Amino acid sequence: MGRRRVATGFRILIGVGIYILVFLTLRPSSPVTKEQYAFWNDTAALFGEPDVEGFIGWALLLICPAITIIFYQVIVRILHRHLNKPDK
Repeated sequence: MGRRRVATGFRILIGVGIYILVFLTLRPSSPVTKEQYAFWNDTAALFGEPDVEGFIGWALLLICPAITIIFYQVIVRILHRHLNKPDK
């Protein structure tokens, strides 16, 4: 019996789903709460960035794909192992 693979369409769906969840989780809500404003303001100050809104944009642009790639690899490997588990 050949090795089974995770379907390409399902892989794309996993990647897009993870990216959307990460983006919606990390982005500040509208209107911004005091805690979110303090977090993003302190983080921008840590990197010496005076433009908080621009910093948020760049942070999301860099962090979302990185987290998506990591979780995508983990989920696809788990599904691949599950599909190719030897029957007892």
